[in-house]
Amino acid sequence: MAAKAKGLLERFRDGETVICAEGYLFEFERRGYLQAGGFVPEVVIEHPELVEGLHREFVHAGSDVVLAFTFYAHREKLRLVGREADLEKMNRTALRLARKMSGKVSHAILSPYVRPPEEDRK
Repeated sequence: MAAKAKGLLERFRDGETVICAEGYLFEFERRGYLQAGGFVPEVVIEHPELVEGLHREFVHAGSDVVLAFTFYAHREKLRLVGREADLEKMNRTALRLARKMSGKVSHAILSPYVRPPEEDRK
């Protein structure tokens, strides 16, 4: 019987290196799937297969952590681009895609990674 793999918290506690690939926002902007300036992750609901593909690329590159691509998927940013009604759908889809890919790595977490509006961070 194979030994159970260490969990993420155990790895942190033991001082092991944990790789968390990120950069979804800039990579999708570079590929032409995000509107520069708004940077709302519309690609999550318009092209979920591309988000899943980028998750796969990051895991293949060695990432131990799969992040849900929810950066800037908050009401204020969505309102600026006329997508406020898509708030829940966008975040739920991002979480579903990350959860699906998290099964491909031995140590994964889901992170609803939402950056709050500037005024909320003061």
